[in-house]
Amino acid sequence: MTQYAISDLHGCNRTLLALLDQLAFSKADELYLLGDYVNRGPDSKGVIDTIWRLQAEGYQVECLMGNHESMTFRNFDTEVRTGLPQPSGSLLVESFGVQQLSELPETYIHWMRTLPYYREIPGYILVHAGLNFGFGDPFFSQESLIWIRDWHNQIQHDWLGDRTIIHGHTPSMRFHIEWMFDHLDSQQVLDIDCGCAITSTAEDGFGQLCAFDLSNRRLSFQKNVEERVR
Repeated sequence: MTQYAISDLHGCNRTLLALLDQLAFSKADELYLLGDYVNRGPDSKGVIDTIWRLQAEGYQVECLMGNHESMTFRNFDTEVRTGLPQPSGSLLVESFGVQQLSELPETYIHWMRTLPYYREIPGYILVHAGLNFGFGDPFFSQESLIWIRDWHNQIQHDWLGDRTIIHGHTPSMRFHIEWMFDHLDSQQVLDIDCGCAITSTAEDGFGQLCAFDLSNRRLSFQKNVEERVR
């Protein structure tokens, strides 16, 4: 059994499937997805449908909340309540074949709003954005768990103990992810968001989906293979 973490899929369903194929992901493995399934890429619905299909077929897939899920269901609620159009990515609503956010199927919105904000497994803390060490309990602020940036220098290693924090949210070039991986023992933190949907700067090391093998401490990368991104 191998445990994997992947973050920031952003509507890149074909790229997710290609990465899972590269990993030879099986029903004996565990996959932790760290949020941001929607927006930016062309197939937000397809990403969620793939997750649901894998779970229905017996694959062990657990999902966390990302800031884009939070924005989506909050804007959905506001649009339904007020009748006023709220911000939403055009590719998001297009992937569902609708015109506005309030037309999204309630089953998808319910799934987004019920996602957990973090997960602890032996040796690791998994979270979308990071932890706010300005609080006595770094898990206290849910907003920080999905929104915080520039927090690595605030990590309290005494509190962290022998755990390592794996997160996404802040796009990092591949060489920077590999640098963090090389210093994992001392830094105890790894950002695995390689800007999958940022294909316009792929030559700078973005435009890739990153998987971290939690069991064997290995990185895998898959270049974006979507037909259409923004």
